Amino acid sequence: MDSFITGIEDEVLGDSNNKPTTAFVIVESEKGFMLLYNRYYSRWEITGGYMELNETPRDCAIRECKEESNQNITQLEFVGVAKYKTMNAAIYYSFLHWEEPFIENDEISALMWWRSGDNITGNADAESLKLINLYTSAGSCHIR
Repeated sequence: MDSFITGIEDEVLGDSNNKPTTAFVIVESEKGFMLLYNRYYSRWEITGGYMELNETPRDCAIRECKEESNQNITQLEFVGVAKYKTMNAAIYYSFLHWEEPFIENDEISALMWWRSGDNITGNADAESLKLINLYTSAGSCHIR
């Protein structure tokens, strides 16, 4: 990540320099933070992906979470925009009160709940863990 922009969602996303092409969601429950095992990249990561035509970053975050994990998130807190050399990613947070059964799919083969400091068996996406740590260290207000 080259930089991270925070602020009011409409203002940050309204700036053409911050226009995202992807959206990611840091999903938390009483069990910890949700990580999904991406079979293509062979690593654990947070949920998210590329926006579809005429889709808002918020709608993309909700859709990707459902497609990848079978979890229904409704309340999203805008965290900011992670700026990379090749893209901008809108980052959201959601607290999951009710867990749906995980359904394996073409992209994602497993779901785990991770707490900071826990060991992860297998390869973990460093950027995903960085975003979780950035969110938790900022003392952001959790949706509950």
